[in-house]
Amino acid sequence: MELLVLVIIRLTDYCFGSVLLFLHWHPGIIIIIFFCWILTTLGWILTGFDFFFRTFAEDTCSAFEDFERNPGNSSLKSVLSCAESSYSQKVLVDIGLTVHRFISELNLKVSLLHHLLQLDEGNEDLLGIREICDPFSGAPSYSYEPDTCAKDAISIGDLPNVLSRFTCYKHNSKGNCTRNGRYLPEASYVMAWAYSRSIQDLINVFPDLQSLTRCTFMKQALHNAVLRQCRPFRASARMLWCSTLALSIIMVVLSLLWVAKAFQDRGRCFSKCSIVPQPH
Repeated sequence: MELLVLVIIRLTDYCFGSVLLFLHWHPGIIIIIFFCWILTTLGWILTGFDFFFRTFAEDTCSAFEDFERNPGNSSLKSVLSCAESSYSQKVLVDIGLTVHRFISELNLKVSLLHHLLQLDEGNEDLLGIREICDPFSGAPSYSYEPDTCAKDAISIGDLPNVLSRFTCYKHNSKGNCTRNGRYLPEASYVMAWAYSRSIQDLINVFPDLQSLTRCTFMKQALHNAVLRQCRPFRASARMLWCSTLALSIIMVVLSLLWVAKAFQDRGRCFSKCSIVPQPH
């Protein structure tokens, strides 16, 4: 630590000593002026870059704020396709319509089966199914509402578990299947499993698909950026630009002072009101 302090003191002595030596040597002042103008030029270049950076920060945050207020009329509409969500909304409605119709037909067949088997409320559990959950509302929106399903309703993905109790597999004889009440062919069970699994997978990914088409993740990221990042980002860019501008102005003034001192050392006077003593 002491060695570091000693090195810093020595470097400071050398720097100030060199400046003082240049001040007493006329070409040294010219060199100082030359380096001052170089630093001034670099300072103004940096000021211009910081001004561009400040303008970029302002425009970026303004675009984010406009998109958050009105995505349809924002300048980011051409970049983010979700700003125009009419087509994506139509796709979501078509998916909801397809699933809603499929599950409605299944529930109709379940009700018909209950009627054929003459099952009432006391023994309808023998079938193992009362209703299949339909997470989509009716026309015209067909919106995704999974909380509206009845408590005793099963998901369509669990339908193969119910049908397996009535499936006659290939390794069983027809006589055993008839005695055990297994009347559903295995081929029909496989087809039902494929359909129900496909619909269940579509229902599972529908919330993520809905978030993607509506740009929910993007809107949340932009909201967080506007709420937490834009204000300090703008303040930092403005402070950086003001600092470099002030430094550049100071360097210009300092360079002009060095030029004035150089001319004064050569015996020139810039003041018209200066008094020059006359020799007697």
